[in-house]
Amino acid sequence: MCAYNMPKNGQNTVNENTADMSTSASADKAGSLSDERQFSHMFHVEQLDKAVQYLQSGGVLAYPSESVWGLGCDAFCEQAVREILRIKNRPEEKGVIVLANHADVLKPLLADLPDDEQQQLIARAADNVVRHDGQAVQAKTWLVPVAAAAGIPSWLTGQFDSLAVRITPHPILQKLCEGLKSAHNPYGFLVSTSCNPSGCEPAMNFEQAASYFYDDVGYLLAQNLGFDKPSQIVNLLTDEVLR
Repeated sequence: MCAYNMPKNGQNTVNENTADMSTSASADKAGSLSDERQFSHMFHVEQLDKAVQYLQSGGVLAYPSESVWGLGCDAFCEQAVREILRIKNRPEEKGVIVLANHADVLKPLLADLPDDEQQQLIARAADNVVRHDGQAVQAKTWLVPVAAAAGIPSWLTGQFDSLAVRITPHPILQKLCEGLKSAHNPYGFLVSTSCNPSGCEPAMNFEQAASYFYDDVGYLLAQNLGFDKPSQIVNLLTDEVLR
């Protein structure tokens, strides 16, 4: 079990071998997670403007996504992205997924391709969910080629020449992405990596997210979309399903 511990040096650590949180100091923290006053940055859905301001100031935010909880930041804030990699113990070369609110924002990434192919790929990316019997059951993440002129930083792509982008169907996350659009982040990209330290199960709710990261991150209190699987990963150019 991955449990949050409060070490003396103020940096969070994760104990993957703790069988019973009730016997540890973290049990007291976990048992009182419903008390919002202990968290420095807590946002309700009516406070999305404040959540955007927090993200634009370099904050790291835990939030409900389409399925599991995500951990994110302004994708163009290098310090915040590196903080996510640090607290997750995630290698930079893996890259990260980013969320966008509309497929049209991908056009600059596809600038090296002919115009007609760009339009075809943007239309493909707009198909952002997997359906079964007419019901949306899974989000899609697209691996998008990155034109050099698009200005996508290496801390997002890692060792790859493509960027993992999900056109989120979550209405609250769409609003966050729209709010993040600026001269600094013209795409409105929001980092979306699973809310867990490396090697631990992704958080499914606020309590689990807070047990991992406590007050090291902010929290958006909302609901996920109820999808029971992580996003499907698809190569945008070939339509090949990779996960």
